[in-house]
Amino acid sequence: MKLRIDCTANLGDFCNALPVISGISKYVNEKIDIIIRPEMRKFNGIKEFLLYQPMFNSVEFSDEVFSYGDIMQLSSWTRMDQEDENRPIETCRYENWVNDNYRMLFEVDDDFEIQVKPMPFTLSDIMSKTVIGDRWNHTTIDTRRNTNVVEHGVKPDPLKVIYLDYSKPIMENLNIIKNNPNPFITTFTGIGIIADLMNKETIVCWDEDMRMWDGQPVEFDFKRHYYGNRKSKLVYVKDLVI
Repeated sequence: MKLRIDCTANLGDFCNALPVISGISKYVNEKIDIIIRPEMRKFNGIKEFLLYQPMFNSVEFSDEVFSYGDIMQLSSWTRMDQEDENRPIETCRYENWVNDNYRMLFEVDDDFEIQVKPMPFTLSDIMSKTVIGDRWNHTTIDTRRNTNVVEHGVKPDPLKVIYLDYSKPIMENLNIIKNNPNPFITTFTGIGIIADLMNKETIVCWDEDMRMWDGQPVEFDFKRHYYGNRKSKLVYVKDLVI
């Protein structure tokens, strides 16, 4: 089955679609050939990351292929109604798109968990440290929100923490997150949404820039992207203790 997503090139917003895509794959009993926006090349290892997930057969950027035949379009540009209050609103938007545009009595796979491919490198030097997925000051990534939120807000002891390097492949960073025994600390950025879908204990920090976002309180933005019955929680960055 072919499926295309053109509505976003942001990693977190895109990954909010994964439980829906998993549900579609199970409904049609086929793996998915997915076409994504070329801007997603900026995420190192995005193809390899997606191909390791059980519902995908192939991953192509839209400028690499000539689109033909029956291709299902998936988008979040629709209503925010929630069928399940624990399901992220953004995931519900993808669900609503399918319900409103296709005759498909599928169910969102709320049990979906991102699979992490083991990597051949040692983790012993970081096992005692807290892993932080902060926002970078990087013009090619999402610049809508403040950067270095945790670093500037908490000023953690550099000997006790390790910051994820987003220039490294996604799967390498997911190995660090998964294997580290401490809660993963992040802010409103894509890696936190992935951690939630890994069912990793995750602390999502917010600062004053996020107190009201797009006309809504920060709690709404958290509910928009995170499951209410997994292991993520929202913490004001000044209240965070590492």
